[in-house]
Amino acid sequence: MSGIADCDEELVRIARRAYDSPGRHYHAWSHIEACLAEFAKAQADGQVKAPRTVLVALLFHDAVYVAGRRDNELLSAQMAEEAMARNGDSSAQERADVAELIMLTAQHHAHGALSGDAATFLDIDLAVLGADEAIYRAYAQGVRQEFVPSAVSAAAFVEGRGRFLRGLLEQPNIYLTDWMRTRREAAARVNIARELQELSGVSIVSN
Repeated sequence: MSGIADCDEELVRIARRAYDSPGRHYHAWSHIEACLAEFAKAQADGQVKAPRTVLVALLFHDAVYVAGRRDNELLSAQMAEEAMARNGDSSAQERADVAELIMLTAQHHAHGALSGDAATFLDIDLAVLGADEAIYRAYAQGVRQEFVPSAVSAAAFVEGRGRFLRGLLEQPNIYLTDWMRTRREAAARVNIARELQELSGVSIVSN
């Protein structure tokens, strides 16, 4: 996997095991593999200044994931810091930087103007929004399976999902970097608008 050579092998193994927890349909290791593919492109295009920091943050950003919980990001950040402290040669500052990036994923668009590695990291996490239609549909269905019925009812999911998607469309830009906007902004808006339309029908709502 691209970029893994920059990271201690034990960190990769620890992260990989974390994604084997039950109940994952989208927030699984396949999501991390997709993120790593985008990370490789970002590196090749000169978009990453601290590659190991961004890489470890991507590996661990969903390491703890239980649909409906509000502390997934905090627990994932803590896991990353602890794993880094035990493995490799990371500094306290690097561990703090990784944790800070992971915490940003709690609310992607609530941080004002971000730039640099933080913006690239968040855009990589949301790259799926601008993916091909089939990939996007699999993502949307995977998220629904994670929430319904284990965390919320189908009706509550539709309401919350719709609110999230409308919030994305209301942003001046879904993506924070010109690099990702050029590649995926237009497709993301088409995908999101289509899912919103379907949420008012039966194709995604039905169980």
